[in-house]
Amino acid sequence: MSRQFAARAARLMAFAFVIAGSPDVTTAEPAAGALNARDAGARYGQALGAIEICIGTKTTDRLAALLASYSGDEQQVFKDQAAKVFEAWVKVKNCKRQDDPNQCKIIMDRSCESALAEIGPAGTSIPGLITPPAK
Repeated sequence: MSRQFAARAARLMAFAFVIAGSPDVTTAEPAAGALNARDAGARYGQALGAIEICIGTKTTDRLAALLASYSGDEQQVFKDQAAKVFEAWVKVKNCKRQDDPNQCKIIMDRSCESALAEIGPAGTSIPGLITPPAK
């Protein structure tokens, strides 16, 4: 067994140990108030970005409820983070690569897949903030 392979295998096993020892956060549906304002704001920005790029994707009533669950300084932190994340989505939307325009399409498609996995109906972060396009 090569040294590189052994080192890589050791890192993977350590990672698996950490994952196995941590609580299962992917199946639990966090209440809006359970997330800190920064993390919730990031998901809000993600939802707004997704409806800009992912054709047919729509937000749900849970999105407005998420914003309403923060007030004062926390709401400002929420809005600041949402704006940063939304700005990143706008950059993806305006992607232009002269050498390989297909790369932009791939980035957009993967961003949409991630958004649906994290904040879609069965999302792993905050389920139900967006709905996929109707088929």
